[in-house]
Amino acid sequence: MSKEELTSSQKESIINEWNSRPSNPPSLLELINVAFPDQGLDGRTKEGRAVKAFLASRDIKARASHEYQSKKQITLSEEDKLFIQNNLEFMSSVEMGRLIFKDNSLTNLNQEIRVIADYVKQISSSDQSTPFEPTEEIPAEEYKPPKTFDKTMYRVNKYVPDTINKEKITSKDKKNVKALIGYLNAYRFTYQMNTYTNNTDRDLFESSFIRYTHNKDDLSQEEVDQYIVLSSEVVIAANIQRRKEHLTRLLDNVVEDSDGRASMSLVEAIGKTETEYNQSVNRQQKLLESLKEKRSDRLKKEIKENASILNLVRLWKEEESRKNLLHLAEIRKKTVGEEVQKLSDIDEVKARILGLGEDEV
Repeated sequence: MSKEELTSSQKESIINEWNSRPSNPPSLLELINVAFPDQGLDGRTKEGRAVKAFLASRDIKARASHEYQSKKQITLSEEDKLFIQNNLEFMSSVEMGRLIFKDNSLTNLNQEIRVIADYVKQISSSDQSTPFEPTEEIPAEEYKPPKTFDKTMYRVNKYVPDTINKEKITSKDKKNVKALIGYLNAYRFTYQMNTYTNNTDRDLFESSFIRYTHNKDDLSQEEVDQYIVLSSEVVIAANIQRRKEHLTRLLDNVVEDSDGRASMSLVEAIGKTETEYNQSVNRQQKLLESLKEKRSDRLKKEIKENASILNLVRLWKEEESRKNLLHLAEIRKKTVGEEVQKLSDIDEVKARILGLGEDEV
């Protein structure tokens, strides 16, 4: 087997790539791809061994692709900490993190957000009078919907107590739970769940959706989407209500306000918040009424269709019963005729009267 040799151009590309990333050195696999782009090679190939030999000759040790690379420790500046202190009552850790680190792709799973959450917990423990966001509110991982019957049944009984008796599960219960598994595993539902950055909103959204749909095994995809929208409106209304309560507390705590500007600003903010809340509640009511109306119309149509089928079945049974009765009447008539014929034989009648058997006669 011939030994692979790197060209001068390949060696130069490898060195340039290594030197361009001093804070985040490329792995061996990355350097192989630099020397042999778009070939899907790794360290086990002769090309990969050639790259390793070249790196060894330059006393360069590249990280293998399977080796863990510790992330750079993230620290908050004094300016960042001041920003968090001033905004933690209005913003979640994720929202603050996206602004501080200028990265809108950050989620509650990123280290940056964890650092902020830890700092919120730290200042929360030192000042119990301020309603800081608790660290445990931040989800530790992405939402994973239940995929088994027992886990889904547990969720139903969690949010709608005593709905299903595990010892006396009916066929209707089974149909409802199986349908709910499908609803909860819909992509749009899991996507919406993972947009929430705290467990309170997640639980509220999930509980609302399950309460609305746990006893409906015949929902269309369109109706499932509408129930997702309805449940998200419940979360929106709850957040608006919390914001209104916070603004009201601030207004109550205003002590010195000589020109009244601060008080007026808070009153206006509370008024806007109330309007937003009422609009959200109205959207919920209209959507719920629309869903109920659509479902009612569909059920009426199904009942009407089923009634027509039942009438046909009843008529068929009645026709069949009538034929059976006529057949039985014919048999009875024939039997009675035969008995009358027997009685018409006088010798037989006499023999019966005298109590004589056939042999005696």
